[in-house]
Parts: sequence; structure tokens; C-alpha cells
Amino acid sequence: MPAAQPAYRWIPGHGPDPAALRRLRESAPLPRKPMGEAWFMGGERLMYTGLLQPDPQSWSKRELENALEALTSGPRCFDHSDEWSEWFDYLLPRVLERTDDQHSFELLVTAVFVHCLDPVLPGRTPQFRRDLLDTLGRRLMAPSCWNPAQADGLLRPIASGFYKINPGGAISAACCLVLRYLDAALIDGWIESVLAIDDASWRCAFVVWLAGAAVVVHDGAQPESMGNPPHLEIGWNGHWLLDGSIPSRNLDRDAPQFAFFGPTQRQALLASLKRRLDLATLLRWGEALTGMSIAECDRATTLWQYDDAVLIVLERYDLA
Repeated sequence: MPAAQPAYRWIPGHGPDPAALRRLRESAPLPRKPMGEAWFMGGERLMYTGLLQPDPQSWSKRELENALEALTSGPRCFDHSDEWSEWFDYLLPRVLERTDDQHSFELLVTAVFVHCLDPVLPGRTPQFRRDLLDTLGRRLMAPSCWNPAQADGLLRPIASGFYKINPGGAISAACCLVLRYLDAALIDGWIESVLAIDDASWRCAFVVWLAGAAVVVHDGAQPESMGNPPHLEIGWNGHWLLDGSIPSRNLDRDAPQFAFFGPTQRQALLASLKRRLDLATLLRWGEALTGMSIAECDRATTLWQYDDAVLIVLERYDLA
């Protein structure tokens, strides 16, 4: 019998695991050839030669983001390429080692969804799945996200805009990553840890995320076509590229399509929420909004945003 996997939890201050990062880095050596752009016209293709430098801190931010966009959008529009796959494996741990990785986090998560299209991860070792979750999946728990003196801007549960609660961006990308690839048996422990994070803005953002994610969890929508109203918007950088197929089904109607969340993960999520979340808790969390630093002119809209999310979560997740 295979050994049981250790529990998977989100705990503020416990960011990417260094040992897991090291394993991902050691399993993906530098490709022999530079990666090139996905979209070009004419005979000369731009190559991202700067990424051949061994120190990730020396990479140009613009060149790195252009490369991530290419290896993320390329397979969807032009089908699989070994070049993009090799560079995805190489860049994954090294981007997380950069001091400014928050600028690439959402797109890096999207790249995972593209290059690991089948949630079962055929051809990948079980260790890869766990290392992925213990590194990229735990980036939001890094100390810099939770210490106001260090805040690196990645985690923004309360943001600017008409609706102040922000469940999209990095929060949505991270939640979707874990729910898609975490073993179903470990989801209850993960949800328990998520709900235990004692931060009012985080809790409200997670409730609004649940409301926005209902179309994916219950209705089988893909991230590219969630169609949520603005106050339940849970998109992140690159989510519009994800229709569950490679190449896009807009290009090949016969391309096999994978559900974004597997049935066992969905069932485990629903069972866990039903066990751990109820109306009294949701109302108590909503009361904490009154203590947040929200301008008075925005307070009524923000309270309405949360209250509407609560009604949706109660109905769609069948909570008492």
C-alpha cells in the first residue's frame, strides 16, 4: 500500500518549501536551446536568450514575462511544443526564487493549467504534484504577504475599485491551483486551514471567491467563460486562455476537453464546506467588515457585495 500523504495546509508565514523548490529545480536542468516567441511574422523569431543566464535574479523582468506569456498562450493557439514544455519546467521553480516573483505569479499559475492540462498529471511523478503545491501553491502564505512591514503586494483581499473585496487575482489563482491538483482526501484538511486563517479581509475574500467559483464547481464552466458579474469577478492574469483543451476548441472542435475541477475534488470541497461553514459563521465574518479601513462612501457597496456572496454560497453549496 502506498504511504498516506501528509496533510496539506495553508498557514500564514509558511511559504514555499525550500526542499520542494530544490527538487523542482534539480529535476529541470537548463534547456540546450533558448525559447522563442509564440507570435511572430516574417523570417526572424525573437529568442529569449537572456534566460540562459544561470542566475534568475539577473533576468529582465520584461523578457521573463514575455516568455511566460509565450509558453502559456502558445500551446493553446498553436498546439504542444517540446520547447515550451521544457522551458515551463525550467522556469517554474526559478521564477519563485526571484525577489519580484509576485509580478509573474498569476501567469505562472495559468502556465501550470496549460502544461498540466490533465489534472491526473500523467507522466509526472506523485512527488511533482506535491512539490508543485508546496511551492507555487503556498506562495500566498509567504511571510511577506502577511507582514504589513514586508507586504510585497501579492495578497490584496481588500483592493481599490468600486467593489472593495477582491477575490480575484492571486487569491483565485492559488485557490484554483490547489483545488485542481490536490488529492481529494486532503481537501478537507486544506479547507479547514483556509477557514482558520484569522484575518477578516481574507475570510471575506474567500467567501466571495466561493460565490464566484460556483459556476466552475457546479456548472462545469471553464475559467475563460465564467461570466460572473463584476462584484463576483474571480479572474486572474491569463484565465481567459483556459478552455480545458489544447489547442483551443475554437481551433479544433475535436480537441479533448478536461473538466477544470475533477469530480472527486468537487465532492470533497462540497462535503468539507458543508461540515465546516454555516450561516452563523458567515454572518459573524461579515460583521468584521465594519472594522476594516474602507472609505464610508464605499462601505454600503462592500457590505452588499459580501451579503450577496453569502446568499449565493448558502444556496449553491447547500449550507445551513
